[in-house]
Amino acid sequence: IAIECIMSSAYNVTDKKSEGNCARLAAALLKKYNLDINHLFTHTHWLNVRDGKSGTVDYLNTARNPYKMCLAYILPHWVAFKAKVQSYLNSGSTPATPTPAKQLYRVRKTWADAKSQIGAYSSLENAKKACKTGYSVFDANGNVVFSNGKSYAKGAKVTLKNTALYASAAAKTGVKRSGTYYLYDGIVVNGRMRVTTKPEFCGNTPIGKYVTGWVNKSDI
Repeated sequence: IAIECIMSSAYNVTDKKSEGNCARLAAALLKKYNLDINHLFTHTHWLNVRDGKSGTVDYLNTARNPYKMCLAYILPHWVAFKAKVQSYLNSGSTPATPTPAKQLYRVRKTWADAKSQIGAYSSLENAKKACKTGYSVFDANGNVVFSNGKSYAKGAKVTLKNTALYASAAAKTGVKRSGTYYLYDGIVVNGRMRVTTKPEFCGNTPIGKYVTGWVNKSDI
């Protein structure tokens, strides 16, 4: 695993913070894969190996290479940096794992109609209980995860039974189709709505790649 540590020759507060983050991340990865400090390598190490040099890990990490000396701003004090990584290994200090944002389930008539929202719930079950007839529960991406009664919202499941599927909103004739489809965007044009074959296709572009066809809203 290669780590890029961005710094400058100024070696100011920001640079030192970047170096500190690099040391913490290196320690976290060594700990994760049960490796010791002797598995900490510089870019220059591998250039020296490529050029046929041999020696200790620290020698290959820091020996001058005519092609590139990297980590440029850390190599001059490599021993101190290595000691910092080791101190994090010893203390078990690793970067904090970000707390994932809570999923909120919103109860609306359609995803686009934010004014119709009844509420937002961290519990899907609570969102379902609050869902009135004609409303749906949407996840954070606007996908329908539950509908109370017939829904014309983006992502709503549609079961076609020998129903006409049209190539466009204005096409005169269609082809009879049966099966499960999903409303592509919940938009009605000339009394028709676009459908697609998978819920994850809803709203994706280019439209021509994901839309299967148009269905009369009255047939849904």
